[in-house]
Amino acid sequence: MRLLVPSRPGTLWVTAGLALAVQAAGAQPAPAEPPAPTQALDAVKVTGQRNGGVDPSVVSAAKSKVLSRQYASSCGFMSGYSAAEDEVTLAYMRDFGLQDSPSNEAERFSDLSPEGNARTATVGSAVADNLGNIDARGSDPLAPSVACAGGDRRFAAGRNWIARKDKSLVQAFEAYEAGRFTEARTRFEEGWNKLGYEEAALMLGRLHLLGLGTPASTPRAIEWLRRVIDARYDPVGDRLKFDAKAPDLINTRVEAALLLARIHLTGQGTARNPAEAYKWWARALDYGFEPAGTLLAQAHLSGVGAAQDVRLALAYLQAAGEAGHVPALYMLGQLYQHRLPGQPQGVPLDLQRAGAFYAAAAKAGHLEATYAAARMLDLGEGIAAPAPERAVVLYKDAALKGHADAQNALATYFYRGEVVPQNLATARQLFQAAAQRRQPDAMFNLAVMLAQGQGGDKDLAAAYAWCTLALGLGHEQAATALPALAARLTPEEKARADAMLRPAPKKPSR
Repeated sequence: MRLLVPSRPGTLWVTAGLALAVQAAGAQPAPAEPPAPTQALDAVKVTGQRNGGVDPSVVSAAKSKVLSRQYASSCGFMSGYSAAEDEVTLAYMRDFGLQDSPSNEAERFSDLSPEGNARTATVGSAVADNLGNIDARGSDPLAPSVACAGGDRRFAAGRNWIARKDKSLVQAFEAYEAGRFTEARTRFEEGWNKLGYEEAALMLGRLHLLGLGTPASTPRAIEWLRRVIDARYDPVGDRLKFDAKAPDLINTRVEAALLLARIHLTGQGTARNPAEAYKWWARALDYGFEPAGTLLAQAHLSGVGAAQDVRLALAYLQAAGEAGHVPALYMLGQLYQHRLPGQPQGVPLDLQRAGAFYAAAAKAGHLEATYAAARMLDLGEGIAAPAPERAVVLYKDAALKGHADAQNALATYFYRGEVVPQNLATARQLFQAAAQRRQPDAMFNLAVMLAQGQGGDKDLAAAYAWCTLALGLGHEQAATALPALAARLTPEEKARADAMLRPAPKKPSR
């Protein structure tokens, strides 16, 4: 029985992550199956689990939005532009506590004196004509023809007064964190009814979806989540600014869209409708969530929720990759490395480009991409000749992070003493680590080392057990080796091997 070592050093021929299922050295890799949209959705973190107390930034952001001059009345859309009222200027003043400065020109409109600022009576004054219509232009010839009238100002003043004093959102999150879900639902409903907090509608959607503080009701959850989506939207100020270094950070509107997509994709409490999920992923992309482009690409690759279209998937992935979404870079590498079944003309094979995308994703810390880049270097794919020295560096990086295929590949280098000094003990440790993660080649290789006493004590019973497990995962060499191993076992060793394969059930704790 010999250790399974491929024709090229360190090469692994069973790569579960890419589902290549290559069984013999030198065989061409089979095409990778495109991952299902549900797999990638599970990788997208949908926020809302707020641990360790109420996040003040959530409440602050909610209040800032409803207090914005562009949110609640025609004042925000029909008045003339003033540099002092620019959102950037106002945010700067809030950050440095300059709202109450005597020189603050932005304080021309106060909820304490909506008809004009008490400090400067001439600013914001309204003039009524003989028909009782209020003309806020005063004597300014450059004021807009349709101005912010007195009724608008009084409405905005009342809204701002309520928002500044309101504590419903803080109380709702406090109750939610404490597990008082019925109280939280009441407070969230109060916040929505008083000021239309989108955060309140989102949390009410979650509560109804999960049945917290109220009977579970997907239709009610969808209703609340739609209210978030249907709220007034500013394409400039409300659009998410995607941060590739923190891809899980999303805003309220994106979170609502992702939850709606998940509901329809999984059929939670409603009919399963992948096409509807696709629609909500598209909406999340419109809101600035670049990873949604990767989800749309997966839908087009699998034909789930959208027509199968590799070229359109490629376009979505390229846009997401350019925005810095690392999984999109990895998928681009897959597309250029493997020809997809049923799409022979979809994307031309380009190993050099595939290696570049893998390398970019590996540099950003993507584990599967790190292994894929190492394997291409090991095989010399997309480069002039194999580069085992560079491959070992990447194998080691992935192996230390627990990648079973990389652990097995790195172990073969230590076993044969190529690129690195031969170290059978290290090879055996790496094979065992990978075998414990159900890597078939590593199971077989570990069985060989146990049977021959390489890198540690000889143990035929353990060798038989690992070889049996490898055979159960379809390892061809294990089928040949197992009868030879069985013939060498003593009755005691066979009993111990059987005990390893069928451990006694644990006794129930009292």
